[in-house]
Amino acid sequence: MVITLIIGSFVAILNQTLMISALPTLMHEFDVPSSTVQWLTTGFMLTNGIMIPITAFLIETFTTRQLFLYAMGIFAE
Repeated sequence: MVITLIIGSFVAILNQTLMISALPTLMHEFDVPSSTVQWLTTGFMLTNGIMIPITAFLIETFTTRQLFLYAMGIFAE
C-alpha cells in the first residue's frame, strides 16, 4: 500500500512538472501569450482538485473491480 502511495505521489509531481516545462512549447506552437497558456495550468490544477473528492466517493461506492472496468470502458471508446 505504501509503495502504491509513493508511486502515485511521484506521478502527480511528475505530471505537474511536465505541464510547467511544456508551457514555452505550447506558447510557440499555438502563438499565444503566456497569460493565455497559464490558464491551461490553472484549469489542470482545478480539474485535479475537483477529481480528488469525486474519486474518493467513487471508491466508496463501487468495488475496485467495477471501478477499473468502468474506467477502462470509458477510455476505450
